Amino acid sequence: MGGTLIGVGMVLAGSCPGTVFVQMGSGLTNSFITCLGAICGVLFYYTFLSARLTKDEVPKSSIVLKQLPELIGIKLIYLNLMFGSIFIGTAFVLKHYVPYKNDLITPKGLRSLVGWSPVLCGIGIGSLQLFFMMLYKKSLGISTGFTVLVTQLCCMRFFKNLIPSLEPFTYGVQNSLALLFVLGAVGGSFISTVSANQFPLNEQCGAGFWSSFFGGFLLSLGARCAGGYTSGVCA
Repeated sequence: MGGTLIGVGMVLAGSCPGTVFVQMGSGLTNSFITCLGAICGVLFYYTFLSARLTKDEVPKSSIVLKQLPELIGIKLIYLNLMFGSIFIGTAFVLKHYVPYKNDLITPKGLRSLVGWSPVLCGIGIGSLQLFFMMLYKKSLGISTGFTVLVTQLCCMRFFKNLIPSLEPFTYGVQNSLALLFVLGAVGGSFISTVSANQFPLNEQCGAGFWSSFFGGFLLSLGARCAGGYTSGVCA
């Protein structure tokens, strides 16, 4: 159900939980509406659905709590190498047969770049993922950022009493990292867009008001129902 809601939300908003903040940094007007919808989706989930969906604890022997290495009997490192090789090989094959539009890259320096190399961007994202896994034992994700944003906006006692399930997202290193990641995505996108002399992005690149709002609502609602979102991997 969560994955379905995320997919519908992506189609409506033309975005995913991660790229919402990137679009905001680039000045795309509808992305702010998408973010508002996502915040409403988080509030809706923790107000009406959280207690119901987590009412019954899953038995420790349940298959949903087992990781893939346990299910198929292969060590995690070998599984990572196998999937890594498949994805890297696929990326190089696609790059060979569907080459990147090199005409978007000009040799006049960083400020003149209209498009950045997807290979370098992929290496950067992978390096960040490795950094997070080694230091914090946590994968790099963005959907929690909406929840952390809501908790920071709703620190008043009234909201704490109304939605107590948001309390765990108020403090802690991992929550602070999620918030910093959000700010970094917005700031990095802003710098990139300004450097390319494209700020703000043309509004024709975005979705309509209601599509953006309901798309954002479904994005965050689906991510909460599914327990997260695989940032960087879009349908």
